[in-house]
Amino acid sequence: MATVRGNRSVVAGMGQAVLALWVSWPAASAAQPLAQAVPPSVIEPAVTFPVTSAAELITPLPAQGADAGSAPEAAPLRSLWADPRAVARLFREACIQTEGQPAAAVDWALAQGFSPVDPMRGSTDELLAGEPGTVLAAPGSDSRVLLVAAQGSRCTVWAERVSGPGLRLALAEVTGELTGKGARVQLQVERSIERAGAWRTQMQWRYRRVGGSQDFGIGAVTTLSAAPGTQALNFAPMPAATGIAPDGVRAP
Repeated sequence: MATVRGNRSVVAGMGQAVLALWVSWPAASAAQPLAQAVPPSVIEPAVTFPVTSAAELITPLPAQGADAGSAPEAAPLRSLWADPRAVARLFREACIQTEGQPAAAVDWALAQGFSPVDPMRGSTDELLAGEPGTVLAAPGSDSRVLLVAAQGSRCTVWAERVSGPGLRLALAEVTGELTGKGARVQLQVERSIERAGAWRTQMQWRYRRVGGSQDFGIGAVTTLSAAPGTQALNFAPMPAATGIAPDGVRAP
């Protein structure tokens, strides 16, 4: 079982930095009340940038017989998780295919060898935004790839030392696959923001599976630079679109 670092103030500071970067959706109804159970945007994960390292939040238990000095913090991530396609596939299987249902996401992750984070050895509150849920560390990732399954069908993947452009391409392939299978996937937000001294791309798609009635947001916050960095993918319910385009014409 993985454990969480004990420095709560550092984690809390990261979580408060950009927690409410919500986007005003042009298709939202003017008659819709402002207070909603589901926020108007789900681009941002519960803990937002400037987090520089997923391992700042989660620390794995040392492996038996492992030499603590043999794996320095700055060493590149040596596993399949360095491949952005593996991170995108994790997000697809754990978050999109389960529609963010916590029990289904956790069951899938445990079957793949993920390790639950021990909430008694630190704090997972910031990752879960105070909601009930589970945080799991990907096998072979040294806890640098995290799956967060929270109540309310909110599902997030954090990945450290992964290429931002590579992950955007891999996620675009995933959304293309979903579209090819008949799902409705619409890119609705794409912008660049500066966080923690680095420029990042924020993207969000509105997604509805074939035969589904609920809209979800597929969000990504990724670095612009090709250098490996910390990336976040997020999935959560969205308010239903009204069908009215910004110019007042009813959308198809």
